[in-house]
Amino acid sequence: MTAAPFSSSFLYWISLDFAGSDPADVARFNRFYDETHIPEVLARYPGFASAHRYALQRQDARGDLGGAYLAAYEVESEQAATAYLAQTTAAEGTRPAYSDDPPLWPELLTHRWRVIYEKDAETSPSTGTPGAIYIIGIDPPADVGDELAAFDDFYTNVHMPEATAVGGFSRGTKYTLRHALEHPEPGCPRYLAVYELAGATDEQVHATLRTLIEADTWTPGPASWARHTTPWRLWYRNVSFTPRAPSPAGATVRRP
Repeated sequence: MTAAPFSSSFLYWISLDFAGSDPADVARFNRFYDETHIPEVLARYPGFASAHRYALQRQDARGDLGGAYLAAYEVESEQAATAYLAQTTAAEGTRPAYSDDPPLWPELLTHRWRVIYEKDAETSPSTGTPGAIYIIGIDPPADVGDELAAFDDFYTNVHMPEATAVGGFSRGTKYTLRHALEHPEPGCPRYLAVYELAGATDEQVHATLRTLIEADTWTPGPASWARHTTPWRLWYRNVSFTPRAPSPAGATVRRP
C-alpha cells in the first residue's frame, strides 16, 4: 500500500511552525520528522498509507496565515480516519506516545492546525509528488442555505477545472472538511483546494500566480459564489515523501 500525494479518500493535514532558526537545528528537525516521527505514525495507524511534507514558499499576502511546514498523511478509508480520531482524542494518558528529540522536539513546535479533510473531486489521477502546491481554503457565505448545492457544484465542476487549466497546474483536488482538531479562529475552511505544480522555483510560482491574478476569463458562477471567502491562500514546496512500505531506495524520498 503506497498512496501518492492527494490520492486517498481522506487527508490528515497538519500545519506547524518550528521556532529554531539555526540551519543545523532545522536540518535536525527535518531528519527527525522524516526518519523518526513519520515512521512511528505510519506504524501505529495501518490505514495511513503515506506522508508528504512541505515548506512554506509564499505566504498569504494578507498576513501570517500559514505555518512554516505542512505534513499531510494519506488516509485510505473512513474507517481509518475514524480510528485515528478515536485514539488522538482519547483521555490524556491513554493516547499513543511518540519519541522526542530534546530540546528541539517537541519544545520548539507549535501547531497552527490539525484537520481531516475528505476528498470530493480531482481533475485527474495523481501522477506523483508535485514540486509545489497552491492551497486555498474556501468558505461559502454564512447564509448560503439552499444555495449550497449549487455553490458546491460550480466549485467542483466549473471553477476547479478552470483554475487548473488557467494556472497551468498538473492537477487540482478538492476536499470538504470532516473534522477540525485544531484551527485558529474563525475556524477551519469548509473546503480545501490543492493545485499541484510540477516545478517549484520561485520564478515558476510567481509566474503562475501572476497568470491567475491577470486572467479575465473566469466563469461567473452562482450569486453565492461571488460572496465566498478565502481564509488563506498559500504556496508550499515539497520537501519529502514517505511511503508506508520502504521503497528500494529507502523509505523517505527527500527534495533538496
